[in-house]
Amino acid sequence: MARKTIHTTLTEEAFALLEKYAALQDDRGHLVYGNHSKVIEHALNVLDKQHHPEKEDSQSIWNRTRSELNMLLVGKPTFLAYISGDHENALKQNIAVDIIEWYARKTIKQMDCGEIITCIKKIWMAANYFYNIDVETGDKGSYHVSFYHDLQEKRYSDYWSKYFAGLLERTCPCRVEIFSRNASFRLIISTIQE
Repeated sequence: MARKTIHTTLTEEAFALLEKYAALQDDRGHLVYGNHSKVIEHALNVLDKQHHPEKEDSQSIWNRTRSELNMLLVGKPTFLAYISGDHENALKQNIAVDIIEWYARKTIKQMDCGEIITCIKKIWMAANYFYNIDVETGDKGSYHVSFYHDLQEKRYSDYWSKYFAGLLERTCPCRVEIFSRNASFRLIISTIQE
């Protein structure tokens, strides 16, 4: 490909970024870009995709819709239950366990309650259902988990609190108490010693 030469002046901050990325190395110690020209070409490609979304790949589009449009990621069985109006089925017939096992790279039976809660926090925040999930570990295997969302609807809190209470009670020996409000809910999880 034919190359063009340009001469430009940058601020000290911009030049420091250019130097940083020209020296960036991967896990094996190889340069990711290798020189200033390649960093600039990559940056222009990113900028072009930002101004022409039709050039973006599916992953980039999802990342933008999640952050810019506040979209949610939903599993197909849950979506089908929603549109059929069978909300009870959405609570029971979903792929939550599959998602947790996919994320953790082990079966649900190989995980304890704390590991399952950690997976729930990571996955459901990534899917944009909650903007924060606080997990407090109590004594004797208890957990206090607070979920925060921006929908300002108690029915949203009621649905998801039942969803997670049912999931946890089915997958680990525990009892779950629910405290639901408009923009949050709290689960108090008491594990049962076997």
